[in-house]
Amino acid sequence: MDSATAIHDRLAVVESLIRRALDPWLVTPAPQEISGPEADFATVAAYFLLDLGPDGGVELFIRRTLVRLVQQLSHSTEQLEVQYRGQVRGRVLWPATYKARYGEDYDPTRFVCREVHHRYDTLENQLLKYVMDQIGECLKAVPEVIRQGTCYLPATERRLSLSTAVRLGQMESVLNNLWRHVRLQEVTLPQRITEAHLLRAETSRTEEYALVAQVYRRYREVVLFPSWGSLVEIGQRVLPLPVRPGGAGEPWIELGATVLRARKREQ
Repeated sequence: MDSATAIHDRLAVVESLIRRALDPWLVTPAPQEISGPEADFATVAAYFLLDLGPDGGVELFIRRTLVRLVQQLSHSTEQLEVQYRGQVRGRVLWPATYKARYGEDYDPTRFVCREVHHRYDTLENQLLKYVMDQIGECLKAVPEVIRQGTCYLPATERRLSLSTAVRLGQMESVLNNLWRHVRLQEVTLPQRITEAHLLRAETSRTEEYALVAQVYRRYREVVLFPSWGSLVEIGQRVLPLPVRPGGAGEPWIELGATVLRARKREQ
């Protein structure tokens, strides 16, 4: 698509949005119309990912918090007695070594050593892996018509708009790199998150795990148990619109217009 066509399509989207927002017959959905299992996953996933909250939203969480945490995952330690032949690792336990050497088959090359092993399959790391997995599912759900569109920001922001494709692409790139981390492979992906996971994260010595719990709670509020109020709240910070009007883009424009009308009503 050339730049002239892209500008024309963006202007057409904004014009359609304004026309719908000013439409006196456009009815704001009742809260139950976008809640529970009937809510469209692609819609709530896009709003969740593209939100620019006071904490920077999912985008900043991925680029800063996740990168740091995956590189220095918390771990528990345990001491193990390991038997070697012809080599030494860790601290030699001489009483156990002599006992092992003079067992049924005498072997003077036998050593019993104490090793410290790190275990990364902790509750806080399980929560972290779950959040990464669910963010990945949300990224897959964003349709092309909105992925190639634009995120519009309030007038108080420095920029009027941001490229949705650039934002989502950066999130995907960072996540793909993090999944390759070898220690992350030792962590179990839980079927569901319990209060024990959240408590462990929120009380971890590494304070950034509390941010993982915070993102999970936000995910649960916006995606797992969506509400009309949560979309309106996000729409006060960022409004995702499609690449062009018509077809698959129309529901997104109508939703954006309805969000704007709801905001005005609340004010």
